[in-house]
Formats: sequence, C-alpha cells, structure tokens
Amino acid sequence: MTGEATSIDLLGHPLLTVKGVQFQTRAFDKLVEVLTEWLWSGATGGFIVGAPRIGKSWSARSLTNRLRLRDGKVVPVFYMSIVDRDIKSIAEVPRRACIDHQLPITGRANADRLAEQFLTHVCDVQTEAGVRTSILIVDEFDHLIPRQFNAFAELFNRLDQLHRMIMVVFIGNKAEARKLLEAMTGGAYKRIRGRFFQRFHEYHGIRTRDELTALMTQYDTLRYPENGPTYCATFLPEAVNGGWRLAGLSKDLWRQYAEIAKACELRSWGMEYVIGTLNILVTDLLPYYGWKDVDDELLREAVLITHVADDFVQALPVEVIR
Repeated sequence: MTGEATSIDLLGHPLLTVKGVQFQTRAFDKLVEVLTEWLWSGATGGFIVGAPRIGKSWSARSLTNRLRLRDGKVVPVFYMSIVDRDIKSIAEVPRRACIDHQLPITGRANADRLAEQFLTHVCDVQTEAGVRTSILIVDEFDHLIPRQFNAFAELFNRLDQLHRMIMVVFIGNKAEARKLLEAMTGGAYKRIRGRFFQRFHEYHGIRTRDELTALMTQYDTLRYPENGPTYCATFLPEAVNGGWRLAGLSKDLWRQYAEIAKACELRSWGMEYVIGTLNILVTDLLPYYGWKDVDDELLREAVLITHVADDFVQALPVEVIR
C-alpha cells in the first residue's frame, strides 16, 4: 500500500475488518421480498438453496429488523446453524438452537428440557416485540437427517398450542439439499413436506454487470466514519478528489470475471469472492499500481486472487457481457 491513508484512518475500517460491512445487493433485497411474501401469506416454512460461498449465510444473519408484518411491526428472526455430527439425534436440534442463542444449558439436559428452553426464549422475544409470530432460520440444513425435522415440527406444534406462530426457513447448499429432500419422499414424511417444504427460493450471487455496478457504487458512496470520507476516498483520496469512481471499472471487471466464469462454469459470482476482489482492488492493488488506465491483467488478477476459479461448483455458464 502506498500510505495514502494514515493508520488512524484505517483503524477499524470496515474494508479491513472481516465481514465488517453488509453491502446491499439485489439478491438480498429479493430474499427480504420472498420471506415477507411467505410471512404475509401465512406460510409455515420453506427452503432456500444456492451454490456454496455465494452469501446465503451472510444474508440470513442480516435479516434482523428487516421483516415486518402488514401492520409494520418487526418480526423477530432467530438464526441457528446445523453442524455435522457423528450421532445425529433429535435432541441435537434444540441443543444447537440453545447454543446459537447463548441460552444456559447443562450437559445432561434431555431433548424435552432443551426444547422447552428454546421455546421459552422464543415466547419471551415475541412478547417483547409485541407480536405472536417469528421466523427461525435454519442454516446448513443439509447436515440434518430426515427424522431430525420432527424437532422443528414439535416446536411449531407447541407454539401453535399457545396461539403463537413460527415460520421455519431452511437454508442450504443446492446439491446436498437435493439429496436430502429426495430422501424424504413418500408417505412417511408427507407431514414434514406439507409443513416446511411447500415454498422454495434459489439464492444467487452477482449475475449481471448492472448488479456489479450497483455494488461497486456503494464503495463510492458509503462513508467511514459516518461523516468521514467514502470507502474509496480513504484509500484513494487523490483519485476520488479528481473525479474517479470505482464503479467506472465495472464494465471491464465484469468482462474479466465473465470470461473466468465461463471457463469454470460458474453460475454467479459469490459474494465472498466479489467482495474479496473489490476490497483488494480498493485497499491494495489500485493504491499500489495506480488507478489511471487500469489494465485487464490487473483486474483479472484481482478476481483470481480470491481463488474463485478453484471452486469445485459446476453450474451453467454466465454470458459474457461486453
């Protein structure tokens, strides 16, 4: 780095902090729209799938205060992530829910005690919010086995008895989720499918140059601190003062990514990779190599340095937009 930004400017800067900022994307806006539609229509559950590393979990954890009822009241969102275990018991589901919400549990707590602990927490949060409904996000649900879904059915039934509601939304990787769902066909799981798997949405990363431009524009407009310089101005003050904007590189950057995506059969540009690319451009490559007449080789290197081309995901190629 050239030292254009002083150490005090960089202290705690979002671009230098792991997942320090949640950028607005069309995929996230669509997720909010879809979940709001499910909520308003009285859906009891649904599932969302997508390729690995495209930002599903990041978006799911950013739903707090984003979902509202028709009267404008905020709907509480509970988030839990399923981990892979050698022994896949029903008790592991409420145990994981309690762990993820930092609820006190003992090592000998059985399934009933764990479920009651989480149920009480849900009811308390609903009461504080002045609503009788909420959403439970179950991330990495493809680590579950079919019979573990009974734990979520039990939670739903207990809340229903209390005249309360919870919509359970399962999020997972597309390939693994498909295998799990295929294992749940037939009459044995008809009740589970009817309650939780009637709604479906596929989540994507960046898929068009317009989406990339909108994301890059946020680097030109977001400020840190609130009344401080823009993200780009912190690291490239001379460029920004001269009228340069990161979004001006979107056409060339998208072309480089699209060529890589076509060769690697990537369907969309995952947020982990695109944010990594933009961050290294702004904080390192452009300050060091210069922001005038940025060549294709530098942009291609910025894409490849995130290892997006090393991903094993195989999907439909994107169209090169020139």
